[in-house]
Amino acid sequence: MKIRKIISAAAAMLLFAGCSSVAESVNGFIENDANIGKNAPAVNGTIADIEALNEEAAKTETEYESEEEKAAKAAKKRREELSKRADELISQMTTEEKTGQLILARMSSSPAEKMAEYQYGGFTLYGSDFKNSDPESITALTAEIAEAAKTAPFIAVDEEGGTVVRVSAYTQYRDEPFSSPQLLFSRGGKELLELDAEEKAKLLTSMGINLNLAPVADISADRSSYIYPRTMGQGAEGTAEGVAAIVKTSAENDLASCIKHFPGYGENTDTHKGSAHDSRELYEFYNRDFVPFEAGINADESKTPAVMVGHTIYDMIDPDIPASLSPVIHEALREKLGFDGVAITDDLGMDALQEYSSEQSIYVQAILADNDMLCVSDPETAYADLLQAYNDGVITDDILNTHVKRIIIMKLQYKIIK
Repeated sequence: MKIRKIISAAAAMLLFAGCSSVAESVNGFIENDANIGKNAPAVNGTIADIEALNEEAAKTETEYESEEEKAAKAAKKRREELSKRADELISQMTTEEKTGQLILARMSSSPAEKMAEYQYGGFTLYGSDFKNSDPESITALTAEIAEAAKTAPFIAVDEEGGTVVRVSAYTQYRDEPFSSPQLLFSRGGKELLELDAEEKAKLLTSMGINLNLAPVADISADRSSYIYPRTMGQGAEGTAEGVAAIVKTSAENDLASCIKHFPGYGENTDTHKGSAHDSRELYEFYNRDFVPFEAGINADESKTPAVMVGHTIYDMIDPDIPASLSPVIHEALREKLGFDGVAITDDLGMDALQEYSSEQSIYVQAILADNDMLCVSDPETAYADLLQAYNDGVITDDILNTHVKRIIIMKLQYKIIK
């Protein structure tokens, strides 16, 4: 900045104290500069005077920073603090405990005992877990799981609204199910989505649920496609606006989000029932499908949401393997979108993945592809496969620690770990 150049010039001129021409030049320079004239030392001032002026200049520079620059600096400092804290926590964990963190397990019949044994990164509750229960019982259950965990767990649910509601499908939790984001957006734009997200967050967190596997960031123009009812029903910009509103409002109300299904479901068939192929060129994703994901990722500077990677095969990107198992797809997520948060697979028990499990465990493949957490219905097998891969040297300490660190940082950001 100009003021620093002035100070440096004045300091250099002090070396020639006693030279009247220099003194006159400096004095004239100072008098003609409204920024520092009244604060400038005489030409025969001391080094202490110059240091004091430098300190004052630094303060002045800070005042000139925009609010965005100040926020970016604060966010960077916060990330550094979280990174240091995560390293401290990881240094206290055993290999077995780190391995458990990679697993987001389907709720079992004895979750507290399983948590105590395997130290999972978290559990996902489904509709059957809520159907014959009530808010008080769910709250007690999540508290029991948390008590058994050495590292505070994610307690997750799919509560998208519309066709996917695990909690509000039952009247003991809400008088009627949450509406689909598509309907809400069409009737009230992002403002209505924000109100809905706030109510949803308050309901879920009141029962100890801290991660919602939503919103859907997929875009589909085909009303008959599998994913269309779950989308915003908008193009790239409209979907981005809606996704960002949900992620930010949820974060403000202490609920973490998981944006899905990267790199974009498009008009493809249901991967729960078998393989799906997408033959679009990569540039089409850059201009359309990636836009809502990027908006959601950057919706809150201080709290990065998770991203769920789907099982579709993208023929023009990595034609031989589903996205969830593809290092190329994850490289696009990390490099093109600048995502440094937690990547979670879609459920690895889906039919679309079964043919890929013969040569190497799909759980190991998913971690090596750069997922951080595995959404699984058979967590004990996943845990055994991952631990065996570590013992065999397939999963190294660097790989294990990298994934666990992302998980711990996210839990710190959302104050799941206090």
